[in-house]
Amino acid sequence: MVNKMVNKIRAELTERQSRVLQAIEKFVFEHGYFPTIRQLGKILDLVNPSAVFKHVQSLEKKGYINKEAGELKLTHPPASLGAHVKVPLLGLVPAGQPREMFDSARESVEVPDWMLGRKAGNVFCVQVEGKSMVDAYIDDGDRVLIERTNTAHSGEMVVAFLEDGSITLKRLKIGGEGTFLLPENPEFQPIAVDQLKILGRVIGVLRKY
Repeated sequence: MVNKMVNKIRAELTERQSRVLQAIEKFVFEHGYFPTIRQLGKILDLVNPSAVFKHVQSLEKKGYINKEAGELKLTHPPASLGAHVKVPLLGLVPAGQPREMFDSARESVEVPDWMLGRKAGNVFCVQVEGKSMVDAYIDDGDRVLIERTNTAHSGEMVVAFLEDGSITLKRLKIGGEGTFLLPENPEFQPIAVDQLKILGRVIGVLRKY
């Protein structure tokens, strides 16, 4: 019944809408997140952002994408990308006060490969402990996908290794006043750092309801 409904919705797409959907699917597969309107317009060679936005709205109305917590998401895996890959689960990471380094991987979690794209093989998963990132929709108990990297841009959420040997998950801020790890909860204080070692950056959240 579900497949028949999806096929019916697909039949209602115009040629241009199908092209937009395919571009979104390809971008999500390669990058692991939804493109911005401007990025999508560049891919489609559409100069007018409002035209791109109208196509996205049409896809949303027809059930191909939806908005969760203010962010657009695909409602189905990109075509032919229904397989899963195992990602190592590396224990608890605090989204609160920093704590000791997490344990080595003892188990793994299955993740749809369309969420990882070309990042597959360079991603690990951590379970969050604490509520310092709740305003970024990362809550206590959530499992967060982390891309291994030792660099990150200001504004990205990262897992960081601090000078005292502890780790934490926070949003990175680099500016004239210094380097800070910022919580996304007003009940927690920013952490100023002199020497920072990035273990990875957040690329997705896994949550069971």
